Amino acid sequence: MQREPQIEILPYSKRKSFFIGLCVVFAILLPTMIFYTTGYRVDLDDSENRIVTTGGLYITTDNLEVDVYMNDEQVQRPRLFRSAYYIQDVQSGMHRVIVQQDGLHTWVKELPVDPYMVVEAAAFNMPLQPQLRHVSEFSIDTDTVVVPASASTSPFFTVATTTGKIVFATTSATSSFERSGEYDFVQTLFSTSTASSTSLIDRFLSEVERFGFATTTNNTASTSDLLVPTKGNITLIERDSDLYAEWTGSDSSIPYYFCVTNTATTTISSRYGEHVAEQIQTQSLSTTTPLYVDSNRICRTEIKIDRKRQDVLFYEFLPGASDLILMQLEDGLYVSEIDDRAWQNTQQIFPGSDFTIKIENDTIYIKQGNQYAELLREIPQL
Repeated sequence: MQREPQIEILPYSKRKSFFIGLCVVFAILLPTMIFYTTGYRVDLDDSENRIVTTGGLYITTDNLEVDVYMNDEQVQRPRLFRSAYYIQDVQSGMHRVIVQQDGLHTWVKELPVDPYMVVEAAAFNMPLQPQLRHVSEFSIDTDTVVVPASASTSPFFTVATTTGKIVFATTSATSSFERSGEYDFVQTLFSTSTASSTSLIDRFLSEVERFGFATTTNNTASTSDLLVPTKGNITLIERDSDLYAEWTGSDSSIPYYFCVTNTATTTISSRYGEHVAEQIQTQSLSTTTPLYVDSNRICRTEIKIDRKRQDVLFYEFLPGASDLILMQLEDGLYVSEIDDRAWQNTQQIFPGSDFTIKIENDTIYIKQGNQYAELLREIPQL
């Protein structure tokens, strides 16, 4: 008969030795773990400073297929954070981050990294070539729209890529086509504006008294054209021919891009840009836009938006975003970030000066001549 194996208790002397050994290992590793978790690293390549302090970069992206580079070295695609890149062990100093992909605008930001701190930034990449979905009065089926042959020279087809199938009609007969309910809706949407005009000069002259802004009331899709664009606690305001993003919430919840490290003005200028230092200096003397200061950072309550030395014809938050602004300038439609550390990335998504836009249900519609289209913010997957 086979006997069952007997498990005996480890002798007391061995248990004691094993416990003491574990304590010794823990005592040896504890300083190393503290050393590592607080941001210190050993740099064998630096003969003068073997021990260096590090921080991190946390870069969110609106596209999962982009490539991210830091100082010309590609960062590995994230596994845990699918929509963000967390870059660890970044040495203190200035670092350039590049987010790019074929067919998209490139986002670039140069940011300072301090010891033991993680710096945040949000990248965005709009299509280089405008992406449109044509909204036509008639269609053949759900995938094919009918467009008058005279519209074939429209910028909708010459400068933009249009999704779906398009047939240019050579006859005015429409009895064999299906009428689009969306077309009627979009047409009504644009007809609600009392001062709508496709002429840049007409729009500018009609609103010349508004500090050079050719109008926000011509193009807004709000139920009231007098509403000020607001997303969360950020409001867009116009003043002295310029556009500002103003924080109206509590100091404790102010977004990171309103804040910089609390240092001397010259240091702020070299780390974040002269324009940031100037805005901080101006707001420090203002009673209407006070600064928020805590132990190690200083926060503005408003940020000036770069309008590329052009008049702003329309402005609104980009649908679905609180840190990106949709701006129609004299030469086209742009998306600009509010974050102005180093500079503000501004990407054109539709060129020209003879179009108007409407935003309805987070959808951007464009009217040019008698043609309507939805402006897409990403390249459609085939």
